[in-house]
Amino acid sequence: MISKFIGLSAVAAVAGSIAFGAPTPALAAATKLTLVYPFPDFLVYTKNCKALAAKINARGKGVVEIEVLPFNSIKMFQQPPAASKGRVDLVCTPAAFYARAIPENEAVSTASSIPEQVRANGGTKMIDELQQKHFNVKYLGWTSGGDRFRIYMKNAPKFNAVGLPDFSGVKMRDNPIYGAFLKALNASTHPLPSSAVFGALEKGVVEASAWATNGLKGLKWDKFLRHAVDADFYRTDLGWIMNLDKWNGLSAKAKGIIQNSVIEQEVINAAQLSAMAVKEKATLIKEGMKFHAVPAKDKYLKMAVDSAYERMIARLKKAGRPTAHVAKLRAAFQQ
Repeated sequence: MISKFIGLSAVAAVAGSIAFGAPTPALAAATKLTLVYPFPDFLVYTKNCKALAAKINARGKGVVEIEVLPFNSIKMFQQPPAASKGRVDLVCTPAAFYARAIPENEAVSTASSIPEQVRANGGTKMIDELQQKHFNVKYLGWTSGGDRFRIYMKNAPKFNAVGLPDFSGVKMRDNPIYGAFLKALNASTHPLPSSAVFGALEKGVVEASAWATNGLKGLKWDKFLRHAVDADFYRTDLGWIMNLDKWNGLSAKAKGIIQNSVIEQEVINAAQLSAMAVKEKATLIKEGMKFHAVPAKDKYLKMAVDSAYERMIARLKKAGRPTAHVAKLRAAFQQ
């Protein structure tokens, strides 16, 4: 009789809790996260960021949900520190945009390896550990790795006696990704966000710029830039970073959904962007852009990587940090 009474009481208690809205595990709300991104909405890199967020939301229904904040809700170079400090949960951004804080990010920016290779050989794990230790973010992965960079110019490039471009006197738009390389080639650099470049080209403030092998036409810079230095370098990267405290607070299920989706997208984006780059180059040539082969291509590509690693080592030494791990990083990202 007593056991029967206890059983009935328990049923009544559960029924009462449901009736009065008391929380149960089945009714727990999804964890909500915020995401910011650095580039205009029409660029493929932003579209890929948003597509991945949508994929995570579809798979994480009832578990985890990402709210994509409007473009420029946090300024481009303020986004990684915002994630580090917890002002925003997630950022989809190039590693170079916070390489002053994590000099080893140059390894990602200058990679010749594709994301899938770097994840397999341990390079991604190394970058993740460094960012957790020194920047309070979880490095989830690196999407958009199928694209490269190219230098575009208003006038035809000049090559010196050793077969390298000579940008002496050329007003070149700068960026944290390839700034060290442009300086090594004697360019007069002007740091500008991508949103300001069209106006700067129109006014003659700059007359050349590096950009990815996708998206020049979308930006409409090809109206002014009619020549290309034909030796593509580095790989584009949009790293997914998350505030470490927020990451550690997620359920195992939420972590799995986010991390597995990023890993899957690394492969998808690499293939997608590689195919798009081939098509865009063909279109640019068809529309009259002249591509100028670099005579000393191997030396040019080595200089691109060496200049960035020299900057990395200088920053590490200035911060009083060791450099013994740099060779291992370079091996992982340069396959």
